[in-house]
Amino acid sequence: MVIDAHSHGFHGPSLDQFEKAGGTWAKKTLDKLLSMVRNQPAFIDAGLRIEALERNKVNLQVVTPAHYLDSNLLPGDSMAQLTMAKALNDNMARLMEASRGRLLTLGSVPLVGFEKGGSKEMERAIGTLGLKGISLPTNLIGKPVDLPEFEPFWAKAAEMNAAIYLHPQDPVSHAGRPYEADYDLSHTFAWPYDTVLILARLVFSGIMEKYSGLKIVSHHLGGGMIPFFWGRISETYAPDNDQSQLERKIGRSLPKPIFEYFSRFYYDTAVGGSGPAIRCTYELFGADQIVFATDFPFGPAEKRLATYPAVIRSLGFPEADTEKIFEFNIRRILDL
Repeated sequence: MVIDAHSHGFHGPSLDQFEKAGGTWAKKTLDKLLSMVRNQPAFIDAGLRIEALERNKVNLQVVTPAHYLDSNLLPGDSMAQLTMAKALNDNMARLMEASRGRLLTLGSVPLVGFEKGGSKEMERAIGTLGLKGISLPTNLIGKPVDLPEFEPFWAKAAEMNAAIYLHPQDPVSHAGRPYEADYDLSHTFAWPYDTVLILARLVFSGIMEKYSGLKIVSHHLGGGMIPFFWGRISETYAPDNDQSQLERKIGRSLPKPIFEYFSRFYYDTAVGGSGPAIRCTYELFGADQIVFATDFPFGPAEKRLATYPAVIRSLGFPEADTEKIFEFNIRRILDL
C-alpha cells in the first residue's frame, strides 16, 4: 500500500464559506491560490483527485489546507482567526466525507488566544469532525511557533496525541535581504530554511524536551538541511562542549544529546524526487522517521504522483523499511 502523507486541497463546493468567515483577505487569498492551480482542478475536486490516485496506484492521501489560507495568517484578532479556523475545518471535513475514506484531512487552529477558543476548536476538529491532525505554518506573520505564548497549543497537542504538520512560510518581509525575493528564491531556498529554523527552535526552546510525545511532521525532509548539515550541527552543539558554552549558545541546558530531539521529528519525502536527499535522511534518522509525500497537486500535472513512488523503490532499502515509509509510519502518526 502507498499512502501519500502530505498533499494540499479544499472541498470545492464549500469554498464560499471562506469569504463569509475571512472577509476580503480570504477572498483575495483564495482567488490568488485558485489562479495558481487553475490547471490543476483536482485541488478542489475530490472526484478528480481520487481518479489521479487510482491512475498512479496511490491508495490513500493526506490532505492539508493550503497554507496560504491558514487561520493563523488572517489579519485581525483571535476571534476572527477562530471563525476562519472553523470554516477551514468544516471544509476539510466535507472533503474527507466526499472522498469516502480515500482522503484523510487535517485542520487548522489559531495559536493566538488559543485558550480562549482554539483549544475547544482543536477538540472539535479532531474529536468531532474526525480530522487527523493540525497543519501549522512555521511562522505566524513573523512569530516563530515555539514562543512561550504558544505553549498552550503544544501542551494540548501532546495531551491529545495529535499529529502536527509544519509547512514553511514566507518571512514577514524581505527588508533585511531584499535580494531573496527575486527569482522565486524564497520558495526554493527560504522556505526550507524557515523549516529548519523552527525545528531547531522547537528543540532548543525546550518544547521537544517538555512534550516528548509530540508527533511533528516536517515538510520537504525538514527543509532537507538537517541531515546534510548534521556534522556542523553536532559540532556546534556537541555534548562534550563545556556546558557553560552550550548554555550560552542555546540559553538553556538540555538533558539529552540533541540528536535525540531531532530524531523525534518525522520527515516527509516531498523534495522534488531527489533520491540522494532521501537517502541522506534515511542514513541519519532511519526509516522510522520518514513518510512518503508528493505535495500534490502542486508541480507539473501528475508527475509527482506518477514518479515519486519509484524514487523510493529505486533506493534499494530493505522491503520492511520501504513499507514503513510508504504506509506504516503514517498509520502510526495518524492513529489509522
